[in-house]
Amino acid sequence: MDTALQNVVNHLEFFGFEIVPRETENSVLARHAMHGSVFVKAYLGGVLLQQYFRVNDTVKTDRAGFLEALNTLNSSAHLTTYVAGPSDDPHIRMDGLFLGTYDKKSFGAFLDAFLVDTGERVLRNEQIRAFIS
Repeated sequence: MDTALQNVVNHLEFFGFEIVPRETENSVLARHAMHGSVFVKAYLGGVLLQQYFRVNDTVKTDRAGFLEALNTLNSSAHLTTYVAGPSDDPHIRMDGLFLGTYDKKSFGAFLDAFLVDTGERVLRNEQIRAFIS
């Protein structure tokens, strides 16, 4: 396993995430009862965290409203990018990229911001909640 990824895995385990190895050597699934599942993979010398949200059928009837809600999320995000899945596989993908040398304090701040973007920005946002399953 990539060194940066191993450091992040250790950090996530310390904070209660269950780590599930994936087929790809430099990729894991991190599960948490409160924070959900996050895909973590070595990327560009750092790590990429990705979280997915299922959406409901309202996305099909109000695609413009859905994209507007995602734009609102992106404009207020601390560090993540929210991406809409294609219309034949609608979902929300949330990306957070941690680059540079791993440091507990720096990664801890990054993880806090990522989790705020998940909880505060998505799960508590009335505009986007209309589209989440």
